[in-house]
Amino acid sequence: MNEERTPVNVVEAFALYDTIQIGTDVTEQEGYKSFAALAGEEEIPFFSKRTRSNVGLAYTNKDSTDALPFVFFAYSMGVEFLGSTDREAISNPTDELAAEAEGGYIMEKLLPAHTGVTLKVREDERLAGTAEMIPPGYGSVGYTAGAFNQAPIQATTQSWPDLSNRFKFPEPIRIPRNTIVTANLRFSKFAKRLLTYLPAPGGIKLWDPSGEGTAILIPRRAMIRVSLLGKREVQQRGELHV
Repeated sequence: MNEERTPVNVVEAFALYDTIQIGTDVTEQEGYKSFAALAGEEEIPFFSKRTRSNVGLAYTNKDSTDALPFVFFAYSMGVEFLGSTDREAISNPTDELAAEAEGGYIMEKLLPAHTGVTLKVREDERLAGTAEMIPPGYGSVGYTAGAFNQAPIQATTQSWPDLSNRFKFPEPIRIPRNTIVTANLRFSKFAKRLLTYLPAPGGIKLWDPSGEGTAILIPRRAMIRVSLLGKREVQQRGELHV
């Protein structure tokens, strides 16, 4: 009996995502220790710097900073801003707490309109726009994951968590195997000025059960996440690539 089979590739749904973080305990590989450091960058790259082995699957699912090892068809793109602040009213706020809350508002509601975004396949620029035109369509609104919360909804809140709220390409963008794809963010002068003076995200106060009720402060992290949703062509399990 002839056991030879024709090599076959199959198409399956897939998403690419990558995240930068901002916080006092953030490593250089993960992102930036302050908003001022973020403002100092001319361009913020995605899909070309982090891998899941060095920052974790919570922040990216790329296994290499190099070219994609499969054919990918990008159907839509999203850019998500998470300011990492509480949404409850602060009673008797200190200047520090008020500044932190204002920082979260600025990042989530003002920055998207003043942030340029490009998507390149090799050196071919396939998208150039602003972040508020490219909402993520998933995730949290006002830090409540789900379909409803009390946060005010505006265009620059990055939309309800609904996959229809994304930038859809008129035709899927085909990214050949072994091709580098990159997304880049560029802040305007106005956005950089805002970022320069934003305080770093504050902390979450918890009680250390091993320290007899000692309070500990875990630094918060703000994040910016870029995602591409689509389909990829991969080797059929147990078969060879064509």
